[in-house]
Amino acid sequence: MVVIEYVKSMYSKFVSTVGESTANRDIRRPDWMHIIRSQAFVNLWLKAYKAHSAGLTVVEMSGTDELHVAGDWQQVFPEGRDLAQVKAKSIYTLGE
Repeated sequence: MVVIEYVKSMYSKFVSTVGESTANRDIRRPDWMHIIRSQAFVNLWLKAYKAHSAGLTVVEMSGTDELHVAGDWQQVFPEGRDLAQVKAKSIYTLGE
């Protein structure tokens, strides 16, 4: 379990710094950046489509991993940190 958490953390860090970042200047690969970020965007759009198809309102999509929806999202997405699950970063009420 520790290895999976480590790999997910490293993947997240890599995706966020793979472009023009000085953190990864030694392994600057624009082709990798486009492939990995494109897949991350596809994953986000698929989650948005799944939410919309289930009757949720898609409020905002940010970056490569942030989806804001209105409605009971726990009925559509399992909550957790596994690959097929989503994590609630912050919960707020619209219109207040």
